[in-house]
Amino acid sequence: MEREKRFLGYNQEKIQGMNRTLVLNLLRKGGICSRTQLAKESGLKQATITNIINEFIRWGIVKETGFLTGDKGRRSIGISMDQSTFGILAVRLARRGFSVGVFDLCGNPVKIIRRSAARNQNPETVISAIFKEARELMQENSERHYLACGIALPGPYSFKSGRIEIMTGTKGWNEIAIRDRFEEAFHLPVFVEQDANAAAMAQYWKYEEDHPGEMLLYLAVGPGIGAGIIRKGQILRGRIGVAGEIGHMSVNYMGPKCLCGNRGCLENYCSSRAFTDKVNEKKRDSLSFVEAAILLKEGDPDAEACFREICDILSIAIANLMNCFNPSIIILGDEMSHIIPERMLSYIREQVRHLVIPALYEDTIISTSLLPIDSFVHGAAVAAWNQIFAEPELYFGSEEKND
Repeated sequence: MEREKRFLGYNQEKIQGMNRTLVLNLLRKGGICSRTQLAKESGLKQATITNIINEFIRWGIVKETGFLTGDKGRRSIGISMDQSTFGILAVRLARRGFSVGVFDLCGNPVKIIRRSAARNQNPETVISAIFKEARELMQENSERHYLACGIALPGPYSFKSGRIEIMTGTKGWNEIAIRDRFEEAFHLPVFVEQDANAAAMAQYWKYEEDHPGEMLLYLAVGPGIGAGIIRKGQILRGRIGVAGEIGHMSVNYMGPKCLCGNRGCLENYCSSRAFTDKVNEKKRDSLSFVEAAILLKEGDPDAEACFREICDILSIAIANLMNCFNPSIIILGDEMSHIIPERMLSYIREQVRHLVIPALYEDTIISTSLLPIDSFVHGAAVAAWNQIFAEPELYFGSEEKND
């Protein structure tokens, strides 16, 4: 049966859905477009575009913006996404806090709030705090019709069980069915994504035209370490959804045992937790990550030595990823990359240059985040957008069908 499914073609309804998705993404990226422009960029017939746009207008997704002047002075009616009617609730859960945001249909943040949480804080307390902030934010923007909720979670997150398998540095999250809890609280479709995957998709979603059809790898270097791997616009997930969990890749088989069962896991050497622990060991102190980061910015030699050590090991991991996946671009994100991003980038590039063959290094871009906002909470929204754009008739056409 599985073999038969691989060779099934697309029926007319499926093709119509794919065309809608294509046009929605063109409108999202293009801002104000004419029907003629959409037909040209999509390769669809003018009549098909007209039918799709008329459908979108009925659903309230798009609106006409007035006349545009095109080639040879020809005038056409502009079309744009409606950015004020609909909303997406987006949540990013981290080990030391969370972010909650409201986004419009074009991917623009309406408002994002960030809150910290104490280390090892009870998960139920954190969930309650997220619910409270999300409800207040939605109430503040109550003029919007909310379509879905997207959530970015630290991994490993199992799509099969619907739970975080391990959250290093804190306990109890593996007992919570997060998607079920959010659906019960907000009565919205909820789409969950591992945080590095979410951040990778946000980067790709925003800058897809710069890397069409290529492989993008987002490396989250925070309290944990994970990689989001995008190939031809699709996330590489693996069997149960934990592909890219490079934080639990061993870099020292004789190293300390990790909660995952392995020894010498990468995140025990390169994460923001590891950086803080290394600085405290040298200083014989109990500094927080923020305090250790300030020391680094101020040029403290002990903090600088710890930072260099982390970059050395991280460079080896990046070289391994380049050899394994041959991506077109590697993007460094999360806490460690935010302290002194240009210096980290320069140092890692120089190290990696000596660890891979010249052709591989010269053909791979190593960069910091391309987004001006939190990639993770943005990626949580993208997780919801992708589902909505894939089947817009389910979210916008239901009332029309019930008439």
